Amino acid sequence: MKDNIAKPVASFGRRAASYWFVDGLPEILFGLMLVTFAALAFLWRIQTPKPWREFDWMIVAVGFILYTLMERKALDFLKSRVTYPRTGYVQPPEEAEWRRPTLTTLSLRPDPPAKENVTFFQLRTAGLIFWFFIAIGRPPGRWVVPVVMPALAIALYALNRKSERPYRWWSALILALTGLVFLWVDVSEPLQRPLPLLLAGGWLVAEGVCTLVNYLRMNPYPRTAEGVRA
Repeated sequence: MKDNIAKPVASFGRRAASYWFVDGLPEILFGLMLVTFAALAFLWRIQTPKPWREFDWMIVAVGFILYTLMERKALDFLKSRVTYPRTGYVQPPEEAEWRRPTLTTLSLRPDPPAKENVTFFQLRTAGLIFWFFIAIGRPPGRWVVPVVMPALAIALYALNRKSERPYRWWSALILALTGLVFLWVDVSEPLQRPLPLLLAGGWLVAEGVCTLVNYLRMNPYPRTAEGVRA
């Protein structure tokens, strides 16, 4: 007879962090930003003379900066109309930050409890995609997209596998396959550099929309009490 081992229950902080992604709105917002500024970078590359077209990365950087500054305000606005009326309000998670390890010192004072209502979305998803784009550099040829997209898919899946917002393996596989398609499809030179952002943005929007549709189906908007007698 096998011993029944109870599975560890996620703490309130971890469940609150996961709740932030239950409606798919964070992925939709970030994905739309990627698609928009990747399209602007593509237009920049086809409309700007050659010495200046390599500065398309500045357009993408502006997009990431605006997203970082406006993300919480935009999501709070959307969630207050879509999510909170259906399943209630929970304290939004804090964004995790890179921190250097500190030396361990002996002290009679107990350490403060670690915060668990945190999200690594901007570090492990948004930041990862941005640095992949920067690492591409000048378009070296048709191999860029087929190599970058599988590598990005593996990194997103591995880094977020045990996070508050894990990606399913088959969803990451779809993202990887979007790049392999371009082994047989020629990509014009101006599109080679922003194309990974377009594909990643479209994948995130699709991921978020599927999550949102399922969430709305499972949590219909509560009916008003009109017509109900006291």
